[in-house]
Amino acid sequence: MNNKVVVVTGAGNGIGKGIAELMAERGAKVILATKYDEEGYLLEKALKAQGYWACYVQTDVSNEESVKNMVSQVLKLTGKIDVLVNNAGITIFKSILDATVSDWNKVIDTDLKGVFLCSKYVAAAMIENKDGGSIVNISSNHAYRTLPDTEMYAAAKGGVNAMTRSMAISLGQFGIRVNAVCPGFTDTNHYQHWLAEKENPEQVEKEIFGLHALGKISTPGDIAELVFFLSADSSKNITGSDFLIDGGLTAKLYHSEKF
Repeated sequence: MNNKVVVVTGAGNGIGKGIAELMAERGAKVILATKYDEEGYLLEKALKAQGYWACYVQTDVSNEESVKNMVSQVLKLTGKIDVLVNNAGITIFKSILDATVSDWNKVIDTDLKGVFLCSKYVAAAMIENKDGGSIVNISSNHAYRTLPDTEMYAAAKGGVNAMTRSMAISLGQFGIRVNAVCPGFTDTNHYQHWLAEKENPEQVEKEIFGLHALGKISTPGDIAELVFFLSADSSKNITGSDFLIDGGLTAKLYHSEKF
């Protein structure tokens, strides 16, 4: 990944932060295309302090002008983009009976339209540069199996997987590969805050671990390793694919306390 330019959206925390850190450690020039200044500047400073190349560019992936501006700034700064990691996303878990159109728009605009916009403008830059590239979309195991009150998120992530396949076909002629990574439970700040809100966090986490074939959930580093593989030349003939990384959670047909 030496001197390759990698754009990571939603890089300020969680999975995106883990991806950005690993890419920087392995020699990439990492663009932290995230929404919030505090997170972006903090991570940029931390990576630079370790001797890595990093630059924060404020980006709202749901806003076309913001995405266009990000791509323009990156090209002025580095002259190219080799890898795009579409990681930015939000979750709103509400029943379809309670969810509003505003809720729907928030989820779809970030989780699905954001992937479309970033891919559209970054792919154009990759084609102009004539060196191909890799786009990795961070989807979810909710694209395969889901839960009650998750209609909006599941729809967005199912759309990401479907769009990944189509993009791979459309962009393959330009040497651009497109794949999706589909995490399950991941030990992020978001997960820890969610767990802390439960009445008995230790018992809930024990039950969560028990649902996984490997008895544990993923870390951002686990996700980052797969993203790195799909970004690097070692996966040069892989495109149009989606990869589950959830410790075997989705492999189980059902869960019962009685049998």
